[in-house]
Amino acid sequence: MFARNTPFNYEKILKACAKKQKSALQTLFKHEGPPMMALSLRVLGNYNLAEQAVVSTFGLIWNNAEAYEDDMGPARGWIYSILRYRISQIFKEHYDAIQAASKDQDESVLNEVSSNLHADVREDLPATPAFYLHLEELPEEPQKAMINMYFSGMSQAQTATKMGMPLGRFKENLFLGLQHLSKHLPEFSPPHNATEKIGEYVLGGLSENEEKLVYKLMNDDAGVSRIALLWEAQFTHFLSQLPAQVASSRVWEKIKKATFVRPASPEAATTISEPDDEDASEPSFVSGLRSSARKLWFMLPFWRILALLLAIAALVSWYMSTPASAIPYKVAVLDSSMSKAQTGWVVRFNARGDAQFSPVLRQTVSEGLVLQAWKRSNGTSVPLSLIRDSRAFALAADKVGPVAAGDQILISLEPEGGSRNDRPSGSILYQGTVADLQR
Repeated sequence: MFARNTPFNYEKILKACAKKQKSALQTLFKHEGPPMMALSLRVLGNYNLAEQAVVSTFGLIWNNAEAYEDDMGPARGWIYSILRYRISQIFKEHYDAIQAASKDQDESVLNEVSSNLHADVREDLPATPAFYLHLEELPEEPQKAMINMYFSGMSQAQTATKMGMPLGRFKENLFLGLQHLSKHLPEFSPPHNATEKIGEYVLGGLSENEEKLVYKLMNDDAGVSRIALLWEAQFTHFLSQLPAQVASSRVWEKIKKATFVRPASPEAATTISEPDDEDASEPSFVSGLRSSARKLWFMLPFWRILALLLAIAALVSWYMSTPASAIPYKVAVLDSSMSKAQTGWVVRFNARGDAQFSPVLRQTVSEGLVLQAWKRSNGTSVPLSLIRDSRAFALAADKVGPVAAGDQILISLEPEGGSRNDRPSGSILYQGTVADLQR
């Protein structure tokens, strides 16, 4: 078991993952793999589904670690918000099978967690945190309501029924527990009028209308999202009372296959200190050639020149084969926000104002996420289209609206369904400025 008696720097690990340091992801897996498996197995009740949740979560962490920033909230909260999102998705996809299997399962684990918070069931854990001290100050019903909801996967109404408690009383117990914790835990100071509601949202099981209310709160107040991650981090204390699970080497192999199949950036290779097996058996001249190629790979001027040549070649090739009626009047070359030397998309506007989006790079987006195109003019962002794969597509002029030289075209990474705001809510992956070719 990975020792937990020393502080673990989640923020530092995520920053290393953002730089594509493979060892950082493996360190995170060693530290969090067992509790992640325990949570996934507790909610889903099936080892294969639990494994699927953990593997896909590490894929999302690896591909989106650069989106995390310290001021967003606790890094561990960010990590577990992804895991619980994936667990929720898988639970919905396999709802009937999970429900059928759960009828024969013993629910005593939740009762044990509720009534034995200080039973020292895990010898590898440090002293009881303040979260438990304040939780135990509550009556038993609010404790059980929060714990059962956290591990449920079902709606509040279904969870209340399973506990033999009326829904109204169940919600009152949730509110009482969340209110008590938010008043006594320093992380939630200064107080916010939405803290309890956000805690209820993080526990899960809200109705669609209640979730819409929370999304509106997040839209209106950027600090609300931070409160959500604070709750997510606090609720991970519940995991210490679950029986430990082993995150097998098979799970790590699946994670490697899902994340490391291709280098995400030239910088990713810098973290690999040992040669691959096939490198070790190479003739010296091949090894030297490979070494020279790698040095060239890291030379930024080389990439700027190569990217420019490729962009010019692509435009010339397209121009020569395009009918005169379709020749662009305006164009935007969208560079990667991670590397200005890398062009991701080219957007061309014809005389009517129709837009043609053409990918330069192939990009795979993880499940549960989607790319979204935007136009930004005079500081105002307008959503254009969701992008689900790296294929060329066109947008009619009435969809794009007026486009002027100097406007920006952006592509951001968003949750499934796109940004819930009137502006990008995720990382800006590609951006470029519209240029008028007729001047």
